[in-house]
Parts: sequence; structure tokens; C-alpha cells
Amino acid sequence: MNSEAQIIYNQDKPAFVVLPYKDYLKLTGQQKLDKPEFVPFVLSEYIKNPIRLKRIEAGLNQKELAKLLDVTQGYVSRIESRGFQVTAELLDRVGLAIGTKKKKSAKKKAG
Repeated sequence: MNSEAQIIYNQDKPAFVVLPYKDYLKLTGQQKLDKPEFVPFVLSEYIKNPIRLKRIEAGLNQKELAKLLDVTQGYVSRIESRGFQVTAELLDRVGLAIGTKKKKSAKKKAG
């Protein structure tokens, strides 16, 4: 093993060690890892507001969503805030606006 390991400290105490992959394999007695570990990123686990989630998944910024809904960007910011109670009607309206945007984009690509 070589001395390329990096020690990461937390409150002046060693917390983690980062070492070269070859050294890790030697320490664990493996030739190679069977499968690289993959943890999927699920956006809904991090974003709780359903309107914000739909907007981000659609690849829109607040200004673009505001234009689709015919409201201000400030209003979109407000309905995406943590304390805002999203109604089913508002969520449907956002879904329809985003769905319309997707259909227009698909037509542009096809044409």
C-alpha cells in the first residue's frame, strides 16, 4: 500500500479516510467490486412542494412557469414556498400548463 490516503477531520478528530481504490481492494481482499454502488437520486425526497417538483422536473424556471400560468414570477415563488398550502385545483392547473408546454416542444422537434 502507498501513503496517498487522505484523512478528513471533524472537530480535530479523524472522521473519514479516503484512500486509493487499489489500496481499498487490498484491504478488503477483493479483486474488484462486483457492481459499483449506485444510489438513485429521487428529487421528490428532497423537494416537498409538488408545484416546485413539477416545475423542476419539466426543466422550467419560475419565470417560464409564470408565463405559462399568466401570473408573475413572484406569485410562483409564493406558491412554491414552504408554508403555502397547495390545492388540488392549483396543482392541476400547473400540470396542464406544463403539459401544454411539453406538447408544443414535441411539435417543434417533430416539425
